[in-house]
Amino acid sequence: MASSLKKQQTKTAYLLLLPALVLLAVFAVFPLFYTVVVSLFHWQIRPGSFVGLEHYHEIFGSWANFMEIVLTIFLVGLFLNLAGRRTGAFRVIFRFLSGGAGIVLLMLLGQVWVKGDAHFLRSLEITLWFALGTVPIQLILGLSLALALHARFRGKTALRTAILLPYILPLVASASVFTLLFSLSPQSPANQVLAFFHVGPWQWLKQPKGVFSADQLPVFFSDWWSSWAAGPSLALLCINLFNTWLYSGYYALVFANGLAAIPAEVFEAAALEGVSKPQLLFRILLPLLSPTTFFLTILGVVGTFKAFSSIYVLRDASTASAVDPASVMIFFTFFREVRYGYAAALAVVLFLIILAVTNAQRRLWEKRVFY
Repeated sequence: MASSLKKQQTKTAYLLLLPALVLLAVFAVFPLFYTVVVSLFHWQIRPGSFVGLEHYHEIFGSWANFMEIVLTIFLVGLFLNLAGRRTGAFRVIFRFLSGGAGIVLLMLLGQVWVKGDAHFLRSLEITLWFALGTVPIQLILGLSLALALHARFRGKTALRTAILLPYILPLVASASVFTLLFSLSPQSPANQVLAFFHVGPWQWLKQPKGVFSADQLPVFFSDWWSSWAAGPSLALLCINLFNTWLYSGYYALVFANGLAAIPAEVFEAAALEGVSKPQLLFRILLPLLSPTTFFLTILGVVGTFKAFSSIYVLRDASTASAVDPASVMIFFTFFREVRYGYAAALAVVLFLIILAVTNAQRRLWEKRVFY
């Protein structure tokens, strides 16, 4: 009787899941496989000739580069996995090996810069600067705002609404106002602030040059290393600022829900024990909020790799080489260059990178998350 009831419940569960699985298959799984198929053809307006892996060869420059990069990424993942499962000296050794493999990977990417698609590699570099310039700041600001909202004070509801307002407002309208704030005009608010400190007007969103001067690098440095040494452009930093303002309220809301889930007894016990505020934050709250932090970190990193709308609205054609991440670069390859097959190959590579980064984050975080 119990076995029959369990089978009936299992059947009911699968039937309830069926609509969601069908939608997932139609709008996620099928497009992924179709993209892989398109990447194997010289596809423009209509399906063209079958070219196999030629587009991937164009991306990496040579099959040797491709195999070396794949092998190195595999070794980085393997060493990180082993480091997560070991303790003591073995953990240190495997972390050291993963770091060494990461350095080798950077050197191999320098070869791709010379022989392969330098524009795609440059877009990945911009994507990384974009992620580093937004996700950590959004996490810190989001947590700070959530802690402020957790306290009891007048106007708490109004503050919560104000924090969420950037996330609620139409993105295009917000970006348009932001463009005016950081316009080239000496009368723009940003340049007026600089004028107060007797600093000349900046180009802001139209400045493609890196914020760090790379003019003093040794001559044997390749363009790949020079590009990294120059750092992100001022235009990209402005876009980072906009995205931080845009999503910090959402992060704060999620962190606030995480704080609300912590039992009140924890705060009462901490107060009775005379725990200081820094100790409460770093020894109690952050470990208890680790699942929330892990979720937001994954969401933020994946989101930066897929970011499009805000960058597309704020970008300028003169700074395209300094602000276009991989997602925007693929978009223009698809629609402006009308290279559907090559754009599909770039999308597949980007998907694999996102998959690898997400898995690496999971491996690094899994023992630091307390459920």
